[in-house]
Amino acid sequence: MKNLQNLLENIDQLIDLQPSSEPPALPVNTSDELLAALKHYFGLSAFRGGQREIIEAILNGGNVLAAFPTGYGKSLCYQLPALIQPGVAIIVSPLISLMKDQVDALRGRGIHSVGLINSSLNLEEYQAELARLKRGEIKLLYAAPERFRSRRFLARLDAFPISLFVIDEAHCISQWGHDFRPAYLALRDAIRVLHPRSIALFTATATPEVRADVLRELDVDRCETFLRSIVRRNLKFSVCALSSETEKYAMLHACLEKLEGKGIIYAGRRRDTEEIAAVLGSYGRRVDYYHAGRDASERKRVQDGFFEDGPDGIDLIAATNAFGMGIDKSDIRYIIHWAMTGTLEEYYQESGRAGRDGGDSNCVLFYCPDDRRLREWFIKEDAPNKRNLLKLLKLIETFPALHQFRMIPAEELEWLSGFSAGKIRVGISYLQKLGFLRRMYDIPSRLSIRTPFVPNYRIEDHDQRALLEQLRTQSELNTMEFCRDLDIRPDDLMEQLIDLQNDGYLRYWGTEDSMLIELLRESHLFGSISEDQMGFEDFILGKRRQLDQVVHYALADHCRGRAARRYFGESVPEDYRCGNCDLCNPDYRVVRD
Repeated sequence: MKNLQNLLENIDQLIDLQPSSEPPALPVNTSDELLAALKHYFGLSAFRGGQREIIEAILNGGNVLAAFPTGYGKSLCYQLPALIQPGVAIIVSPLISLMKDQVDALRGRGIHSVGLINSSLNLEEYQAELARLKRGEIKLLYAAPERFRSRRFLARLDAFPISLFVIDEAHCISQWGHDFRPAYLALRDAIRVLHPRSIALFTATATPEVRADVLRELDVDRCETFLRSIVRRNLKFSVCALSSETEKYAMLHACLEKLEGKGIIYAGRRRDTEEIAAVLGSYGRRVDYYHAGRDASERKRVQDGFFEDGPDGIDLIAATNAFGMGIDKSDIRYIIHWAMTGTLEEYYQESGRAGRDGGDSNCVLFYCPDDRRLREWFIKEDAPNKRNLLKLLKLIETFPALHQFRMIPAEELEWLSGFSAGKIRVGISYLQKLGFLRRMYDIPSRLSIRTPFVPNYRIEDHDQRALLEQLRTQSELNTMEFCRDLDIRPDDLMEQLIDLQNDGYLRYWGTEDSMLIELLRESHLFGSISEDQMGFEDFILGKRRQLDQVVHYALADHCRGRAARRYFGESVPEDYRCGNCDLCNPDYRVVRD
């Protein structure tokens, strides 16, 4: 507690040292310095439950992992300690729009010691932010995870004392979770380089197993965990038990007659999204479908249409989970799940996209016993065995090599192996656990390069200057062939490209379609490992247990919130009633029997 006491004793001086453009200190009739800081920066007179404990743990130099529901005030838990501590706080988020919203909100409060670095900045804006950082004008720096691939960017940050390293949507680092993001794989090395005083990890939905995997992947120890209930009072949950697809369509029409505003219908298969959109469109509804198989321009058109609130907008989207985390629309009024999800984690993550503005919203699950067969098929498709892993490892070895590195286009590996994308992801996770490879972040297999004429460019690094000379001779390149010709590691090339682009010497484009794999052991060593050691049966049983929990939730004859809270590791009594589901309040059923 000594560190916290020292900070609190000096908080008045810390406030006084803020630039004059910051909001002036307001008189607070309390001796509590943290409350004074809360009032000073955010105009609030009290903390929400759990916020103060997290802030105190961070101020004491501790690491924290917090699972808080959407809209509960996670951002204040790192913004306030970042503002009152010496040093710079780094906040990593996968969503450009959410980063910008937070930065704009802070500046709107008169807090200008905040910076933003992501792909939305042009060269001049990027250099201006670095200059502000160098002048000591930034205390909170928001950055996209891709930025941490650059060693030069890390070196620039390492010149400052890093008070706090924050990772939002931290479940994205877990390859066993529902929303794995390869870009997050660079963050473990970033933490090692920067040695932040504290690490803070935030997520809205993560089971105890995923939380443990996050800490393991990031190599974070001595971490205190904080949990708040996943219950959000403005979300009304209900389940419609149905026996056939015909009944589903009848129930869907009945629900849509009652529901207003924008909505999403989540379906497990691409063809289901197309059929649902076609049926609803034939009744004159402004609807479209979204899945990963559509062209990128079409996906953008659909998303833009959904965000458009005028008469030309789209009111309803039938989508797979590809329509996911980046859906930053606060006034979605309902989420309908056409079929059960594989886990309650996935269900609550997708349902949680409704009502982020605090308005009442409905979350409806269509439950049909036959849907379990589809989920069982997904489990079977994703579950590897020893023969699958050996085939996967040997296929990876056949790809063009640069020393121990392979670039593996995901679609090509699916085609060659005959495995689903899920089985490949799980298989690579197993091979990494067994020490045969290391999965790095994804990179483009082909690159487009534009190098404006810069006759007197000054690059101190000889290797980087030579690389730029090579790049100036071509506009399109095959990444692996280019790396082999220059004998440069693919990850080194991408780091150099990021640095050259940041310095204004070039622009590059490319879709990150290839997994970068570092092979550590050869496949002939694989035979000595037994299937029991690999734990495949545990994987299948674990997935089936998760599916059982979804069925248990759907068939519950008591409070649905109780089943969900227990799944996420919360302790609730037997007589608990959430008050937010159709079993606690029959009025929350969208269509009554």
